Amino acid sequence: MAINKKIIVMVNFFLVVSAHAGDLPSEKFIANLWINNLNQNIDATLIKRDANYYIECALLTERNVDAKLLSHLDGANDFCLVSNDQLKADFDEESQAIKLTIPSQFFLTSRYGLYEFDRPEKANFGGFINYEVQYNNSEFLTGYNGLVDLGIFKDYWFFKNSMLYNSEAMNEKTVRIGTSLDFDFPDKLTKLTLGDATTVSNPFFNSLRFAGINWGTNYLERPGFVYWNTPQLQGTARLPSTVELYMNGVKIYNQKVSPGDYVLQTGSQINYTGNAQIVVEDVLGNRSVRTLPILINNKLLRKGLSEYNIALGKLRYNYYTSSNDYRDFLANLYYRRGLSETTSLGTNISYTQDLQNTGITWTQGLPYFVVLDALAINAHSNDGSRFLYGLSLSKEFSRMSLGISSKYAEDNFRYVGDDPLQDNAVPKFENFAYVTFSEVPFLQNINMSYAEQKYYQGGSNPFNDDKIFNIGFNRQIGNNISFGLGYFERFGAIKDSGGILNITYNFDTRNKVYLNYASENNNASVQYVHDSGRQVGLDYAIGANRRQDENIASLNVVAKTRAGDLSIQHYQYEHATDSTIGYSGAIAFLDGQVNFTKSINNAFALVKVGNYSDIDVLSALNHVEKTNKKGYAFVHDIVPYIKYDIGFDENQLPIEEKYEVSSKPLTTLNQRGYVVDFPIQHTFILTLHPQDINGANFKPGSELHLANGDVYPITSDASVTVYGMTAGTHTMSVLYGDNATCSFDVNITEKEAKEAEASSQPLRVVCK
Repeated sequence: MAINKKIIVMVNFFLVVSAHAGDLPSEKFIANLWINNLNQNIDATLIKRDANYYIECALLTERNVDAKLLSHLDGANDFCLVSNDQLKADFDEESQAIKLTIPSQFFLTSRYGLYEFDRPEKANFGGFINYEVQYNNSEFLTGYNGLVDLGIFKDYWFFKNSMLYNSEAMNEKTVRIGTSLDFDFPDKLTKLTLGDATTVSNPFFNSLRFAGINWGTNYLERPGFVYWNTPQLQGTARLPSTVELYMNGVKIYNQKVSPGDYVLQTGSQINYTGNAQIVVEDVLGNRSVRTLPILINNKLLRKGLSEYNIALGKLRYNYYTSSNDYRDFLANLYYRRGLSETTSLGTNISYTQDLQNTGITWTQGLPYFVVLDALAINAHSNDGSRFLYGLSLSKEFSRMSLGISSKYAEDNFRYVGDDPLQDNAVPKFENFAYVTFSEVPFLQNINMSYAEQKYYQGGSNPFNDDKIFNIGFNRQIGNNISFGLGYFERFGAIKDSGGILNITYNFDTRNKVYLNYASENNNASVQYVHDSGRQVGLDYAIGANRRQDENIASLNVVAKTRAGDLSIQHYQYEHATDSTIGYSGAIAFLDGQVNFTKSINNAFALVKVGNYSDIDVLSALNHVEKTNKKGYAFVHDIVPYIKYDIGFDENQLPIEEKYEVSSKPLTTLNQRGYVVDFPIQHTFILTLHPQDINGANFKPGSELHLANGDVYPITSDASVTVYGMTAGTHTMSVLYGDNATCSFDVNITEKEAKEAEASSQPLRVVCK
């Protein structure tokens, strides 16, 4: 920057010596914008300089053109060059239109769903206190409890401590649920946790609670990141087009794409297998069709993607009743990789002093779109080795899905983490089968399943074998009624059977009636539910129930406010009552401001709009808050890892105010706070009296040029009035005589601007 300033000084000096001979000034005008023969139906500001055309970069960015690939206008960086050896710009005098021809490589790649991922931003320093209190009064229990979460964060680290109080606890009334310090590495999609943590969920066993070090990938925390194999719909579009995906003749995906190279990631919207047809049609009606077989299943990792987790520490038990029930040392390693689009392999090794588990898993896509899952786990202890084997097959059709799975465990097989003080028998056989049909005439959706568990006998606490069969259907009747009917048969050690009826009537999207009946014990219930559908409002449910020959009335009310939620539950039995009242909320602090709000379970933002009050703040184009008298508002419930547009309604600002943008993209981490600042500049009118280096006035009709292309004529009294000025330094030039130019800088503060506006005298400047 310093070098540029020196060059400017040298050029200005050269202009003085050379009798002010300089480049021709810019020509600025308005024209209708066309791109690749399509009318964009918007007027664009054009600047013409030396036969080159420049257009507002923001308009191009909105139309998916990569402005980073374009040259910018000196002195007006928000204008991009659109006429060179690759870009063609034709100005139509008759229609006053600028018609651009932009090759596809200048367009940003369209991505929908995510193979790519949005990188979360660094959090500002701040924190929150979540609190929840509850009082219960019933025939069996009277007492109160409370839960408090403290969170402190900055950049990519996050400290959290959770405490629970239970007035009726037998031992510890106050229990520390967990204390942890997290470090996120967003570029690597990994997270490091120090303190209380859980091992990653994986196919081998349920997550284990422990305290120590936990590091690994965190794909499951990212709702937008698709880690399983999904088809890439790739191509190039010169014009705006529509891409449709048909699976087995049924359209399941539709997306509009902008001109340029596109890669559509269908993501979690699709979980089908079979023959696919990709149909691309542009706005002029040109149509292409491509057919290919695809297999999509979320059990298969994407090719080349690895999922891993390393955990070291001490196993924790009874975390809700004891603060320090830490026992055996634990070391756990989990690794899984997508070797191809149809093959994924994984392993897990768990170690404690008394018991070790080692396992492998194999997921394979087979011909005819069948998915096979195989699992083998070894449990080793002083009593020897025991094995568990598992196998499952599943297949998806356009209107049917089916699957079968089976596990076999040797006697006395145990998992690491099972509490030795409890009986944790693993079934000898565990089998499950299901089949579902959709779009069945009259019945619409049918589902059937069978599950069984068989145990080894002869232990101190033998478990009963169990078998259960379910069959049912559900269908929509008109727009308001949903009807479901099912039957179950239990024929293991405990025998039972019965039918289940479910009916739902929707008055509208906010008001519903639920009717349920189960033939077992003649249980029945009817419930009217009102959902306000807003963050602030009143939700309630009124019900009548019959359970085990007793009539029960119920009432549930939630009063939702900006500062928290008040909940009331009451059950009236024939001879007893059960009532609960609770309140939950949070205190958030960020950038020196404090806010009483609902419990913070997602991210939040402090949005500043200058110092203007009562300005609507928008999140994902929805109105969520208004700025307070200090010009800021808190926005809550921002889902982490998803790109949000946070903005404000610029139409509510005074017309003389200037701002760079009215919306900013924001991608967050969970339970973090972010400051989103929209500086607002006050504009004013400034009258200047420019003179040359000899103190002479410029002739009327001479032109004052601003760096952004605005032009103002010098009047008969040798003055010129400039509109829309802001505080700061502004470079201006004067075109006079026979295309001669000179330039000068105006550095003015807001205070000086107000004084100049109040004064009738123009501000004298010297043009060199």
